[in-house]
Amino acid sequence: MFVDQPAHTKPKCAGHPEAIVLLDMRPTICLLLAGCSVAFAQQPPAKPAFEVATVKPVDPTSSILVGMSADPSIVRYRNLTLRDAIRGAYKIRDFQIVGPDWMSTVRFEVDAKLPPGASTDQIPEMFQSLLEERFKLTFRRETKEMQVFALLVGKDGPKLKAVEKKTDNQPEQPMAMGTDGKPRSMVMFGGSASAVTITAPSASLLTLVGVTSRFTSRPVVDETGILGEYDFSLTFAPEDITSLPGVPPGNPAVASEPAPTLSEAVKKYGLRIESRKASIDMFVLTHIEKTPTEN
Repeated sequence: MFVDQPAHTKPKCAGHPEAIVLLDMRPTICLLLAGCSVAFAQQPPAKPAFEVATVKPVDPTSSILVGMSADPSIVRYRNLTLRDAIRGAYKIRDFQIVGPDWMSTVRFEVDAKLPPGASTDQIPEMFQSLLEERFKLTFRRETKEMQVFALLVGKDGPKLKAVEKKTDNQPEQPMAMGTDGKPRSMVMFGGSASAVTITAPSASLLTLVGVTSRFTSRPVVDETGILGEYDFSLTFAPEDITSLPGVPPGNPAVASEPAPTLSEAVKKYGLRIESRKASIDMFVLTHIEKTPTEN
């Protein structure tokens, strides 16, 4: 804080009560200005942002599959809900998001141009900027204790099927938005109220538990510590069928053989399921607009 003070004062000095002392304020001012410079330098840098982006609504009944593609200059999202967008932008799981129900039904397509020199690793933060600017998204984080299904390595070790190396004449796989907010191979699922099958030709265990959690009574969390991508085909009896389009609740289809539980189904990959309580970091929406600002 600057204090007005005359350059000349008459302090009472021992032996020289009328001595005049000249005070040079310049070092003090310089020191204060230097402190201001340090304070400005400590402000967090602005998030990266897309150079330009268009956001358009799409028919929510057209499909439930979310597509994503990216190259060095353009990233495209198709059939995206705001819940999908938040999950990818902030790198969180669906069960961590607390917000209005319509976030799971209103769908958009987004075409966004990356600024020169930007990398795909910055896409999630750029999407955060888009959500906060165009949809006026604000949030807070809080911790909640909840029951989960923990995916663990079985006693005899994992039995995972490595992804086969692609050949030049092999067709490109459709892409979707991954847990890290970047493109990944699409995971397919389908079935009935008595059996659901998840097919993932190239997926991490984090991706697998994310899709599996759509059909369980509590979230599935990956506690295996296994990295990499693998080929999965998992069939089990669902506990929740709200993610299966066209399947009426309470009207299970008749199956020739009962499907295994999820706990039984994962054993073929040398994995196991354990019920436990965990502290989950929740992402609570405090504000979000249903309609984005104009392009």
